[in-house]
Amino acid sequence: MTGPQFLGERRRRSSLRAAQGALAHQLPARYDHEHRDLFDSYAKPLLRSGTVVLDVGAGRSPTFPEAGRPPGCVYVGLDLSGSELAAAPDDSYDECLVSDVATRVPSLVGRFDTIISWQVLEHVRSMPLAMENLRTYLRPGGQLVAHFSGTLGLFGLLSRAVPDRVTPALLEKMFNRPRSMTFPAYYDRCWVGALTRIGRSWSSFQVIPRHEGARYFAFSRHVQAAYLAYEEWAEQNGHDNLASYYLVVATR
Repeated sequence: MTGPQFLGERRRRSSLRAAQGALAHQLPARYDHEHRDLFDSYAKPLLRSGTVVLDVGAGRSPTFPEAGRPPGCVYVGLDLSGSELAAAPDDSYDECLVSDVATRVPSLVGRFDTIISWQVLEHVRSMPLAMENLRTYLRPGGQLVAHFSGTLGLFGLLSRAVPDRVTPALLEKMFNRPRSMTFPAYYDRCWVGALTRIGRSWSSFQVIPRHEGARYFAFSRHVQAAYLAYEEWAEQNGHDNLASYYLVVATR
């Protein structure tokens, strides 16, 4: 067996093992952590006393609740919906700003030490505009940590194939997600190649692909097994444009 044939066979067996593991309620080792652990490992150390933090799109559920933040950390919430911000628990934000992240707010330019965003940027209509605005909102040397879903991940493809009017009911049935917590997702340029191009204006811009979408399919062992076989194939063959999620860690 030649080198390429050997690698192809090894990857096929890896996909098969992942599928068999899912049928036995065992996920691959990359799932041996909580979904937010990697994001938190980058974002949480940036929340320090005296830092000014912008939390983008968290609305009623701040990414880091007030009790989990250091004293003296100024925590500002930015969301498209004023009602979502108003629904947050008392003292969630030191200041609330109602705006589309893809629309420049001049008063925010150069104001923040840190910007964080958890599972929001797949909902913006223009990723280039959103990222450029966030870059300008940071002070020189300020950092962005953002986690969002991928355009070409299987769930992203399925979400865009389902009509918007059907999505809330489907997510409620399959994933027990309340309809009030479901918002339109556009998945604009949420893949490695496009994100890398967007990042050229930053002093540093790291894109970390995450092939970890199997949790979406926990409602069915057989569906999850089929998905894992596909995901394992994508990861083993370096198809990072097909990742379910991306973590972006960037510096202005």
